[in-house]
Amino acid sequence: MTAHPRQLFSLRLVLLLLVFCSTAFSTCPEADQIHCFTNSRCTRIRYICDGDNDCGDNSDEENELCRYWRNNDCERNNAMCHRNGRSDCITISHYCGITNPPCNGTVDLRICQMLRDEKLMPLSAVSMSTTPISTTEAMPTEPTAQVEEEDVVKEIDAKLNYTLRHADCPQLFTRVGEQCVSIFYIGNVNWLEARAFCKAIGSDLFTLSKDGKNFATILQHLRLSQVTTDFWVGGRFVNETVGWWWVNDEPMVLGSPYWAVRHSESCQTRTFTSPILNQTLQANDGQCYNYVQAPRQLPTATCAALTFSHYFYVSDEPCLTKKSPLCVLPSQGPKEAL
Repeated sequence: MTAHPRQLFSLRLVLLLLVFCSTAFSTCPEADQIHCFTNSRCTRIRYICDGDNDCGDNSDEENELCRYWRNNDCERNNAMCHRNGRSDCITISHYCGITNPPCNGTVDLRICQMLRDEKLMPLSAVSMSTTPISTTEAMPTEPTAQVEEEDVVKEIDAKLNYTLRHADCPQLFTRVGEQCVSIFYIGNVNWLEARAFCKAIGSDLFTLSKDGKNFATILQHLRLSQVTTDFWVGGRFVNETVGWWWVNDEPMVLGSPYWAVRHSESCQTRTFTSPILNQTLQANDGQCYNYVQAPRQLPTATCAALTFSHYFYVSDEPCLTKKSPLCVLPSQGPKEAL
């Protein structure tokens, strides 16, 4: 018996959620929590060293831990991350999760191990999961494969922490600027399925604000998270008369600075409007250019995406191709779309 398309999507959605649940959820009730040392309680990571004995056994306010948890560079629960020629204050959880390359800073590696183990304890009792390997000793083939597998798991977990977890947002969402966004990079669906997935988790596909602020923040977040996935966003070509619109019923402004630049085999002249002459004129004496920053002239790709190949600038893509859903909570979404 052939499955109905809706049944296939429902099955795919369930599988996506199962993949997330099998890799992302910790043993504490919520992903932003950590086990206390001597009892069965869990406390939120952001409550560590806040002056309150949230654990009851004082393990979240232990003196040695708090001496390293606090720093002079950033506010509590954050640390300075020196990486790729730039320095940013990020949460200690993100600091410990970023690899390839990791942050260069002052956070004690035992704190990172504690967060990976999801359990608070005195720093002197923390056992590091890996030990340096002597360059003079050859490592057996089987342990090498095991270390590589563990590294892959750590890399995936770090990305999940940066894309689908945050103390200020519900499960499956992280904080990006002033919005709660679900960067579901482990998904692989077409545009319609991506929007249905977003709605299933109480959100909708991501849209860009007129002032461009959330575009800048999502670009930075995607680059820092080191994901190489293509993402569906909430823009699509309606018809020749209406043109391109966002899913929140606002028209899309095409071109700079949001749209990706692509090379065209045929060159085109560019025009500009003179405010003095109140006329549309050809730029640079009608010079012909091979680079365009707009959707294709004859729309065959009618859905909007942020793609890795275009450095996460907006591009028009065939709606049936497979990409990951980029969702935003409606209550946190932009008030105006560009």
